[in-house]
Amino acid sequence: MITRQKIGITLLAIFFALIFFRLGVWQLDKARLMQEISEPPQERPLVSLTAVAQPNKSVDPNDLHRIVTMRGRYIGNVIAPNQEDAQGKVGSWTVGILAVEGSGNIAVVRGVDSSNPQTSQDKVTVIGRLLPSQINNKYGEVRTGYLSRIDSALLLSEYGSDFFDGYVIARSEEPDAGFMKVPSPIPIVQVSGFYWQHVSYVVVWWLFALLALAAPFIRSKR
Repeated sequence: MITRQKIGITLLAIFFALIFFRLGVWQLDKARLMQEISEPPQERPLVSLTAVAQPNKSVDPNDLHRIVTMRGRYIGNVIAPNQEDAQGKVGSWTVGILAVEGSGNIAVVRGVDSSNPQTSQDKVTVIGRLLPSQINNKYGEVRTGYLSRIDSALLLSEYGSDFFDGYVIARSEEPDAGFMKVPSPIPIVQVSGFYWQHVSYVVVWWLFALLALAAPFIRSKR
């Protein structure tokens, strides 16, 4: 005989089974995401800096980490100590202030600081990766010609207010100034856990769903 108690228990079992099933689907989605991001990210097409950024305006987060090209003239150089590159090597970097043709200024990591780089006032074409400004100081001492972090806000007083948001790590300069280039980081999506760990969670949650569905029958037999 079907009673209200049996109906209530059955509905409760279905409710918990659906929750466990949805948790399994969630873990399955995370496993698929882990599999996708394990593949090397594809670089987006080269684009002009002025096509994705404008002076005194924030860069769209979707345009950060893109490879950009720009042409202009260096109006100054400063040193950024205690910088760590994509390979974990720490050193001082030479940061040039590039006046982009027909636009504003941008900080460009030209390469590892060198005691004998070639200097020129000629126009140069730069290709590099656009990154957001640093927010943590790498160097605590306040000295002329040194940056505590690579942030255009620290350059405004000396070089004016028309700065692009963020900075660029140069891959190449034409003509070449002889700097040893700094490896630039490739963006990586961080997801907690490991692929097979998430797959095992899928199995566990779906087993719980089956147990929840079976619970009313087990109880009725008892």
